[in-house]
Amino acid sequence: MNPVLPSSHVGVKITEWYKMIRQFSVPDAEILKAEVEREIKQMEEDEYLLIYYSLMSFRHQLMLDYLEPEKKYRTARPTISELLEKIEAPQKKLTGLLKYYSLFFRGMYEFDQQEFVEAINYYRKAEKELYAVTDEIEQAEFHFKVAEAYYNMKQTHVSMHHILRALEIYDQNPLYTVRKIQSLFVIVGNYLDFKHYEKGLKHLEEALKLSKELGHDRLISSALYNLGECYHYMGQPSKAEGYLKEAAEVAEKANLRTLPHTLHSLATVLFKQEKFNEGQKVLQQGIETAQKFNDELFLSMNQFLNALYIESVDKQGILNILNNLNESHMFSFTEHITLLTAEYYREGGEFEESSFFYDKMVEAQLQIQRGDCLYEY
Repeated sequence: MNPVLPSSHVGVKITEWYKMIRQFSVPDAEILKAEVEREIKQMEEDEYLLIYYSLMSFRHQLMLDYLEPEKKYRTARPTISELLEKIEAPQKKLTGLLKYYSLFFRGMYEFDQQEFVEAINYYRKAEKELYAVTDEIEQAEFHFKVAEAYYNMKQTHVSMHHILRALEIYDQNPLYTVRKIQSLFVIVGNYLDFKHYEKGLKHLEEALKLSKELGHDRLISSALYNLGECYHYMGQPSKAEGYLKEAAEVAEKANLRTLPHTLHSLATVLFKQEKFNEGQKVLQQGIETAQKFNDELFLSMNQFLNALYIESVDKQGILNILNNLNESHMFSFTEHITLLTAEYYREGGEFEESSFFYDKMVEAQLQIQRGDCLYEY
């Protein structure tokens, strides 16, 4: 008969498992997960330790969905929704660190679902439990995820505040290169919003170099994508096109969920250069891959390009897409769509319609500026 293991022994191993998850070290995380699952069967009864295990299983799955969304070996495992039920049920009686993890991981899940306001709401609740977090890397994780969410809501100054705090910690820990690269992406995104494009390029070149050293397809694709976006903003569409094509090739080969987003940007650059035949092919691929990945946001964004460039401005179709984005508080995407539409009308000499969409863009920017009001509770 196997001896009964103390829950504290298993708890230490779960903590080690979480360290591997944060480092995106899939093989080590898989080994420790299997060891924890074996030892839990020999463990003395401990309700809170089992909750800790459920939380880490959920976080493990989020890591795998980010890195390797199509791996077949996970088909026998619980789904994210099943794990979500397990961590939601005991939430009311949790305090301190377990409550922090519960809220923080749920915020990460909502972010992955592109529910950015929901994500921020959970992060703000998690922040109230941050006093229980003594691990410096976990504090960096929190600041990174909060910065990422605020960046997507165009709360640029708030995002930059958090991401610089995270990067300061990651810079001192060479095991967290993945997070350092991701932090550079968030910094660059904020620099683009500030229109400091040259500063963005410097960080992206470092990010691409580090990504290639790791041989990490998703990060390589993201670095190339961001370089393409940077040159697009700088008014160099030909250079932008080259980087975006490279990014799309890597994303397609690795079957990354970022592909619909990348194809949207590539199609936009092609249409702006009046390469309509090539743009239409890329756009169709973007719509098909958005459907494949159940990416409702970039299905809408690619349908917008179809309405603007292929349907010769289906104004009602564009307005319907705008309404859906506004209902989801996706004002940064509303701003993007209204600007493209206004410019399209202006270039065609239809100044009244152009003015209408410029006004819509200003409304979206006003909503972005008021963004903090969305997160009060």
